[in-house]
Amino acid sequence: MKRPSFAALSLALAATAALALAACDNAEQINPIGVTSRASPAETLGVATTDLPADVKEQALLALEQDAYRREHRFLDAIGPGHLFRATRVDQAEIDQGLWLTDQLFQLGAQLFQQTFTSDVGFGGKDLPPMARFHHGRRGGPDARKCTACHWRGGPGGAGDAADNAYLDGDGDSQSSALARNPPPLHGAGWVELLGREMSEELWSLRDGASSFAQEKGYSVDIALSTKGVSFGTLTVHADGSIDTSKVVGVDADLTIKPFGWKGSFASIRDAVEDALLVHHGMESDYLVSTAGPERIGSHGGLDPDGDGVTSEISEGQVTALTVFLAMQETPQEVPPKQPDFVPRLAEGIAKFEAIGCAKCHVPSLAVRSPIFNLAGRDSTAVLAIDLAAEAAMPRLAPDLQTGTLKVRLFSDLKRHDVGKDLAEAREDRGVAGNLFLTRPLWGIARSRPYLHDAHAPTLEDAILLHGGEAQSARDAYAALTDAERGPIRIFLTSLTRARRMVVP
Repeated sequence: MKRPSFAALSLALAATAALALAACDNAEQINPIGVTSRASPAETLGVATTDLPADVKEQALLALEQDAYRREHRFLDAIGPGHLFRATRVDQAEIDQGLWLTDQLFQLGAQLFQQTFTSDVGFGGKDLPPMARFHHGRRGGPDARKCTACHWRGGPGGAGDAADNAYLDGDGDSQSSALARNPPPLHGAGWVELLGREMSEELWSLRDGASSFAQEKGYSVDIALSTKGVSFGTLTVHADGSIDTSKVVGVDADLTIKPFGWKGSFASIRDAVEDALLVHHGMESDYLVSTAGPERIGSHGGLDPDGDGVTSEISEGQVTALTVFLAMQETPQEVPPKQPDFVPRLAEGIAKFEAIGCAKCHVPSLAVRSPIFNLAGRDSTAVLAIDLAAEAAMPRLAPDLQTGTLKVRLFSDLKRHDVGKDLAEAREDRGVAGNLFLTRPLWGIARSRPYLHDAHAPTLEDAILLHGGEAQSARDAYAALTDAERGPIRIFLTSLTRARRMVVP
C-alpha cells in the first residue's frame, strides 16, 4: 500500500485538528481521525511502531509521519491540557476483557514513555523538591519529566549519557551520599524477563525436589543449583525441611532471578516500571499506594500519600501498557563490518573473547523454551499472551536455523558477580553488597556508551580494564595483549549493535 505524501498528510492532520477542536469538551476521547472512541488515540497515535522498513527512505517517511502525529497531538493538548495523559488512562479490567489489542497497548505504552509528566497529573510530591539531582532516601528525586529524557541513546528505550545519571538513595543534598546509576538500555527486555522466569522456575524445582527427598529419606542433602548452564552454588536441605543457603551465590536466598537493575533488583519489567515511575517522576501507581510504606510513597496517608492533591496518578492499566511497550522492544543485532579484511578479525575477536575468559560471565547465549510473554495485572486472573517472536518490534528473535531453538544472544548469565574493588561501592543497595553487580548484557552495547553502572568508562576498553574480582583473570589476560591483539576483540564488541532506525526526536 502506497504511503500518503507528506503534503497530503499535513492536510489530513489539519482537518484532524479542526475536528478535535470542535469536540474539545471530550478531548481525551478524540482520536487522530476525529472520531470519539473507547480505545482513545492509542491505536493510531503514530508515536511508535513495531515495523522496520528495510528501505531507509521508507524509514525516513515513517519517522516524519510519527513526528507529524506527535506535533498535532501537542495542539490537542494545548486546547485541552492533559489530553495526552488522559488518553493513556486505560482500565485494567478492559485489558482483562480483551478489549485492547497488543499493538494498541504497545502504542499506549509508547505514548506514556514519551509523556511529559506535570504536577497536575501527579508529578512529584508535596514534601519533595520540584526537581532533585540527588535523591533523598527511597522516595527518589524527582529528577526527570519523562522516560525518554534519560532513555534515548541508540534508539527507542535506549541508554543514557553520563549527564543522565541518577543519584539514588542519598541524603538529598550531596552526590557522595548517593548511588550513581546510569540509565541502562531496555532493548530485548521481554526476552530477558522470559529467561529470568524460566531460570527461577528451574531453581525452585531443584530446591523443592531436594526438600521432598530430604524429608522423605530423613537425612540432609546437598544439591548443585544450575540452570541453563549457569551455576548458582549449592543448596543444603535438612531432614526437617529447613534450608541452608549459605553456599548459594549470584542470586538471593529465594532463588529468584532478578534480571533488571544494575544490582539485579527486579524480577519483572512491571516491578522495574513502577519503581522508575516513583523514584524518577514521583508518579505513584495504584498498587504502590495500596502496598508500599511511607518511606517510599510519603506519609500523608490515604489515597494521596505524597500529598500533592492528585490521586490514582498511575493506574494498573497504564503500568500494563508500559510493560507491554518495554517487553516488545526490538532484539539487538550482530552486524559484521563491511570491510572484507575486518571479517577475519571479527572471527578472531569472538574466539579471543572466549579464550581469555570473558564468556564465563558474559555467556553468549541462553536458550528460552517459549517466546510467549504472559502478562497479568497485580490482581488479575486474565493473562495477556504476547508472542515476542511474532509480535515484538522488529528486528525480532528468530529460531536457530539448525536446531529450531530460540537462543537469546544477550551475552550475560543473569547472575551477580564480585567485580572487584575498583567498581565496588561503599555500601549495599537493596540488600546487595557493594561489590556485587549483575552481569550486564552486551547485546547492543555498541549503541549504549558510556559504560558501567556510573558511566565513568567512556570506552569499552576502559570498562574492561576496570574489572576485577571474579573477572580479574580475564581482565589481566586482556591487559596482557598488545593493542593490535586487542583490536579483534574491540571489533567483535563493536558488532554488537542495534538495527539502524530513523528517529525524529
